[in-house]
Amino acid sequence: MNFNLIKCINSIVIVNLFLINIIVCFETKANEEFALYRDKDVATVKVGDTEEKVLSVRFKRAVQRDRSAARTATLEDIDRKQSANQSVIAVNGTDEPCVGSPEFCNLTKEEYVKMLQEYIYPQTYEWVLIGTHSAVFVIGLVGNALVCIAVYRNHTMRTVTNYFIVNLAVADFMVILFCLPPTVLWDVTETWFLGDALCKILLYFQSVSVTVSVLTLTFISLDRWYAVCFPLEFKSTTGRATTAILIIWTVSLVFNAPELAVLTTVQTVPLRFGLRLLVQCMPTWSATSDLVWHVIKVLFIYTIPLLVMTVAYRQIVRVLWRADNVPGQAETVKLATAEQSQLRSRRKAAKMLVAVVAMFAVCYFPVHLLSVLRYTLDMEQSDVVTCVALLSHVMCYANSAINPLIYNFMSGKYRREFRRAFCCSAQEHEALTSSSRSRSASRTASRSKRLVGGYLCHPAAPAAGNAYRNTYMS
Repeated sequence: MNFNLIKCINSIVIVNLFLINIIVCFETKANEEFALYRDKDVATVKVGDTEEKVLSVRFKRAVQRDRSAARTATLEDIDRKQSANQSVIAVNGTDEPCVGSPEFCNLTKEEYVKMLQEYIYPQTYEWVLIGTHSAVFVIGLVGNALVCIAVYRNHTMRTVTNYFIVNLAVADFMVILFCLPPTVLWDVTETWFLGDALCKILLYFQSVSVTVSVLTLTFISLDRWYAVCFPLEFKSTTGRATTAILIIWTVSLVFNAPELAVLTTVQTVPLRFGLRLLVQCMPTWSATSDLVWHVIKVLFIYTIPLLVMTVAYRQIVRVLWRADNVPGQAETVKLATAEQSQLRSRRKAAKMLVAVVAMFAVCYFPVHLLSVLRYTLDMEQSDVVTCVALLSHVMCYANSAINPLIYNFMSGKYRREFRRAFCCSAQEHEALTSSSRSRSASRTASRSKRLVGGYLCHPAAPAAGNAYRNTYMS
């Protein structure tokens, strides 16, 4: 296990160095290789049918940073000139686009590039942000991969609920692998370096993944509600679960299709020498359309699903904790020890699923709230708003890494399978397998003695209870 711990630490260090190298690499590309600014009317950015005067968030909040007096004065002048719509200044007798004072615009190319490189270089708190995302990256990839491996290796875990959990793990794994690194780079440098195509694909896929997650959690809650509250009518199978998963992905892809159509890269701050820094990936429709879209997303992939899940799990908890009977059996049947153990297992499974839903609600609440408040209250950019936005991004990605930890702490089966995955020696693997078989044989023998003693002969005991036990995850 010490060797595995060393490998885990090495992985974390490698990922941190990888993300740091990406950021440093892109920051040094502020030179002539950047494409020329596409629109010569650099004072205005077209958004749908409207035209808006825009300025980088970082330029706006940079005034409040503890930088040199000369640079602070320059940034204040940039902000003042921008608000006065004075964004094109003649430089050396030309109409080269430039924002700010003549001192800012008359810098040499080397001085100009050096200033921008210093400007986008991560500050202290941003290195903390990079480190946090690196930890989430490692935990999320390893944890979600282990969830898939656990269900694949243990045939007894291939239940309907675990099929949905694997689907959730796949969505979380892919969003962490493909979307987290570009988002960190974007948050730190406030520049989208990856071009138009990846702007559309990565942000669209991130929205699809979130939709898949919430729909999967909703399907799990409805499946468990039906199994617990209507056990005699419950006929869920893994085949139906597979069909439901295909429906979830199809609905998610179609629902988020508008983003794929409107997302594009926009040069929000005009720069000299054709530099392509401070480029943003943003939708091209109007602010009103963007507000309507965010309201729709908050309603249909957050609020309504959470209400459905809350009602479903409230009913599940009420039934499982109401009495000492297995759902589907007569109230007069006194449970044997095995049935009491199974009821406790179901309660533990219900607690685990409620914890997963609760963490989803908490982690995605800030980003949904902020996206709506930005439009409804016309919030101005400030250090506080920027800090809240960065934290909301961290929480969204952290949710993808938290779920495997919940499974580990609240499910004995997942915990044993995770341990098996980390135990590399054949002896440990064989010991765990033998121990599991011994416990299973012991439970079977014990149960056989109790059943022979007369439990199955009780006239009020229905046969439907077994179907319920076989489909419920313990």
